[in-house]
Amino acid sequence: MKETKSLDIRQIVAIVFKRKWLIIVPLILVSGFAYGATFFLTPEYQSSTIIWIDRPHTVSRELVTLIGDGVKHSQSRDQRRQLQSLQNELTSQAYLTQLIQDLRLDRNPELNRQAAKMREQNPDRSTEELKLRILLEQLKDQVDVGYVGADQIKISVQSTDAVQARDMVQKLAQILEEERTRYEMDKILDNQSFADLQLQRTEYQYNLALDSLTAARSRLTRMALPQDISSPSNLREIQTDIDEAGQEIQDSRRELTEVKSRLDELGIASARMQYADTLVDLRGDLENDVLALTSMMEKYAWTEQSIINYNIRIRDNQRLLEREVGRIVAQQFASYPANQQQLLKQYFTVQERIDVLTSLERRLQSAYRGLEDRINMLPKIATEIDELERRVTDARRYRDAFRSEESTVEILSERAKDRTQYRVIEPAQIPLAPFYPNKAKIIMMGFMLGLVIGGAAVFLAEIMDNSFKRVDDVEEALGLPVLATIPKIERLRVRR
Repeated sequence: MKETKSLDIRQIVAIVFKRKWLIIVPLILVSGFAYGATFFLTPEYQSSTIIWIDRPHTVSRELVTLIGDGVKHSQSRDQRRQLQSLQNELTSQAYLTQLIQDLRLDRNPELNRQAAKMREQNPDRSTEELKLRILLEQLKDQVDVGYVGADQIKISVQSTDAVQARDMVQKLAQILEEERTRYEMDKILDNQSFADLQLQRTEYQYNLALDSLTAARSRLTRMALPQDISSPSNLREIQTDIDEAGQEIQDSRRELTEVKSRLDELGIASARMQYADTLVDLRGDLENDVLALTSMMEKYAWTEQSIINYNIRIRDNQRLLEREVGRIVAQQFASYPANQQQLLKQYFTVQERIDVLTSLERRLQSAYRGLEDRINMLPKIATEIDELERRVTDARRYRDAFRSEESTVEILSERAKDRTQYRVIEPAQIPLAPFYPNKAKIIMMGFMLGLVIGGAAVFLAEIMDNSFKRVDDVEEALGLPVLATIPKIERLRVRR
């Protein structure tokens, strides 16, 4: 029967020591490569805030379901659903669009380039729409929500900019607080039907009427406009410019249709222009000018020199844009005949003109509607103030009548504790260091990988080594017994 060979610990140690460089070299190389790779990874920062939600008792059933019923379900299906509901709410298009508008996240040159590249394949979509779509997809992956307690939620946001991560968390928390508080207050009104809550109702109605009156007076002061801006003649001037932009868009679209039909006849309708950085920068300048123009609508009359200067600037930049399109077409389609180059130049120029004019018309119409709403709102606010003053007087009279009773005062004191509140107990901070890449973890993984590679190299080298290592190997190969062996004495060599 053939005897099974085995290795003892000393043999394993001797093998490892003999081939130690096969372990050391991969260990150093892989660990060094892992360490160097961390400098090429884009650092990402994470900022978070913790919000405490005071537990309600007199609010709607839907809100109770949202924040829990007092029983801890750390891994329950209900809590997972609540968490997913919060995640969906915070990453909804309404929340993220408000976040983008408030923090002006769309003012990014790199975003303009990405939208321009996408527009090459989607010429029917506007640059503004593509930018919003790109931002929404990015932000959905950057926002995360989790429970850190029975009544506490943690909102975290990741970003390559530490300050931006902090600002996004703060703004999301503010949006959540405003929306949820408004929702809860509406439900409070729907659920206060018992007689023992009359004092709380009158107190709330009085405070609400008083706050509404103060807000209405402040809104009236804030929305008042100078006479030259709210005059009918100024509104007609603005509407005239909007109509001219719309007419120019229609003319340009007819021209685009005619040019496209000619391109179809020549068989080059599928040609696409590659956007250059200069063209993207010009589009960015035009968008900034349009935004500046619309923001001045409620500050200056439309015939004032400041407005005229911006209109001139927009037209000049538009002409520069069209000349740049002509230069790019001449460069990219140099091999085409002159008549085809001219048609392509006209086609892409009209495309860019339509996109610019559409953005200008849309923003002017939006700003104009806001101006009209502001002007039309002033008489309504004045009427609202008269009505609110009457409501404040009536609410104060009923509240004072209930306050005269001691039992009613006790009810108010007890029920006031049941109102739901959202409070930030840990505000967002600017992260001092990125959470990604984790250099220590990456280096440790590189160390382990190098160790595995070195061990595999030692194993393969030992398998490929056909030399005799033990007396048993010699006896097995020769079929003869070994009578004696001469040991290798290292010390003797050193002495010589």
